[in-house]
Amino acid sequence: MFLSLGPLPARPDAIPRAAQLAGLATADVMRLLTGTFPRILLRNAAEPEALLAAFQAEGYLAWASDPAQAQSDAQRMVLRDLSWTEDGFLAQDGQGHSQACPFAAVRLLQRGTRTHAATVLETSTSRKVDLGRALLSGGMMITKKVTTTTERTTHAKEPFLLVQRSDGLPDLMIYEHRMSYQCLGTAMGHATLANLGLLVAKFQSLCPQAPLDDRVNRPGFVAGLPMLGLDPVDLGLFLVSEARQRGC
Repeated sequence: MFLSLGPLPARPDAIPRAAQLAGLATADVMRLLTGTFPRILLRNAAEPEALLAAFQAEGYLAWASDPAQAQSDAQRMVLRDLSWTEDGFLAQDGQGHSQACPFAAVRLLQRGTRTHAATVLETSTSRKVDLGRALLSGGMMITKKVTTTTERTTHAKEPFLLVQRSDGLPDLMIYEHRMSYQCLGTAMGHATLANLGLLVAKFQSLCPQAPLDDRVNRPGFVAGLPMLGLDPVDLGLFLVSEARQRGC
């Protein structure tokens, strides 16, 4: 279980007292809590119930989470298309599977960006002077083929919208370059990023009960999370979802 904190109580000793309760140095707590809240204070909290009670008794917004509950795209439905219905929409993935979702079941919208890495091997062949054979041949210019293999890794960023549900069915992931955007009708343009923005605005208008949260996109939010054996973006999405359920 890891321990997270929401915005700190408005008191001058909030950080030093949090350090005392957690058994950490004040400087470490300042570093861990720098940036946009919520932040993870302890990666592995011993006796989390007693620790939570101590934090909450002093006015901290604190909670413990099981990292095994954080979802990845393996548990979500990655959308290819959707169509609107009278009270919701029908989502479809790239394999043709469909899933209905009422507007009332959407509880949270999260915008973020995922970085995809691709590694390719590039092979090139050139000719170089073979000095050994040149000496044996009396100075004749003799060349040999030399094959070189290099590894090249490229990184591409892809914005997304995560539509999170309250009815127990899988959340819906919409990536900029994997969505058809036919659901936008005549409003659909040529730029996929602009189309994603239009789709976000449409969800906001149709699901007014679902807040739009972009903390995963804010500088330093994901990068400042500790290593918990999870994809950092998925950890950030989970952390924001947990925070929203607690009102922050």
